[in-house]
Amino acid sequence: MLIKQSRSVYGTSSYSGHKDFNHQEISDEVNNGRHKMWSVSGDYYFPCEKTVECVPPGQYIPTISDQRGPFLVRKEIDLDELFNLPDCKSDGVIRSIKEFWTKKEIFTKFKFLWKRGILLWGPPGSGKTSCLQQVSLEVIAMGGVSLYCINPDVTAEVLRIFRRIEPERPVLVIIEDIDSVVENQGEHSILALLDGELQIDNVVFIATTNYPEKLDKRLSKRPSRFDDVVYIGMPSKESRRLYFQRKNPRLLDNKEELENWVNVTEGFSIAFLKEVVVAVECLGSGFEETIERLKKLQQNKQTSESTPDTPSIGFI
Repeated sequence: MLIKQSRSVYGTSSYSGHKDFNHQEISDEVNNGRHKMWSVSGDYYFPCEKTVECVPPGQYIPTISDQRGPFLVRKEIDLDELFNLPDCKSDGVIRSIKEFWTKKEIFTKFKFLWKRGILLWGPPGSGKTSCLQQVSLEVIAMGGVSLYCINPDVTAEVLRIFRRIEPERPVLVIIEDIDSVVENQGEHSILALLDGELQIDNVVFIATTNYPEKLDKRLSKRPSRFDDVVYIGMPSKESRRLYFQRKNPRLLDNKEELENWVNVTEGFSIAFLKEVVVAVECLGSGFEETIERLKKLQQNKQTSESTPDTPSIGFI
């Protein structure tokens, strides 16, 4: 299985996994002097830069092409917003995943697949992606690999090959905005990936959604697909205070102004909190003017979307 950096010509312009490679691009890369070894697949020999026995810890996008077959594209994690807020559920999720990876013998004893599924849900901007990426970084720090799923069929195929090459490596599969993935790729593909049809062990699936009511009950309320369903709400007062302290150190010297920022931003998402700092500190906009603009934007956003009923059964 080929491993490509995201800057490579292979798969850079399309993470969908179905890009037809330009033969001239391949020829140009072969001629650029980086290829010094052969990768072998049956009777086929491909020039490559180097070979490795195991994938370096990191986050990757499973990809596939007609010419090269399945491969991984390394994905950089945006660390800009990644710090743990006081009431974020990421700590609990990380603890449960760490505990899961100590239970191999017990799963084997009961003849269960050694896998787990976690669904994070909540309003847009509540911090689900940040929580998800913190979990991903924790898995990477353990020496594991995080696979960012865009196409479930491709991810399942790459996961199958990955597990054959590295049978013991902890693997986290990320499915962000799973409702959109189901809409674009079909529910059957997701179910096949989650249900362990390929009998893949030592894997945790973690997904996010803004709209759990869009998911069929076979996904959202079925243990063994998603065993834990965790609500991620908007940043609390304590979280907003910590965010502003870290992102706008000027407020550390003015506690009264800091508390004003915290109080008037109740109900704001992480993205809205960021915009307050950017508008006021970077662009020089007035604070009250910025808050008024964002509250109008928030109201317009809420009225333009249907407000679904909060799920009441099976959700934490």
